[in-house]
Amino acid sequence: MSKVIMKINVRHIAKLANLTLSDEEIKRFENQLEKTLTYISKLNEIKTDNVEITSQVTGLENVMDEDIPRPSFSQKEALKNASQNHNGFFVVKAILEE
Repeated sequence: MSKVIMKINVRHIAKLANLTLSDEEIKRFENQLEKTLTYISKLNEIKTDNVEITSQVTGLENVMDEDIPRPSFSQKEALKNASQNHNGFFVVKAILEE
């Protein structure tokens, strides 16, 4: 990938993550991302022509653990450190728009 595309990707990822990055941080993350992608691209060099396709290798199917109830906080205990609550529920700032 070219440096221009890398810079756009880092800025875009930072924007999506609501992060404010300095130019120095962007440069550092560009280098880290480039090294990571270069390393991952080595997977393309692996010869897999004679390898059987698998979806999983353990042979396990539908493993279910028993649902065992355990003691937990009461509603009052769970809400005691909440900055806001209403009718027994946590009140949090909305992050999704209607």
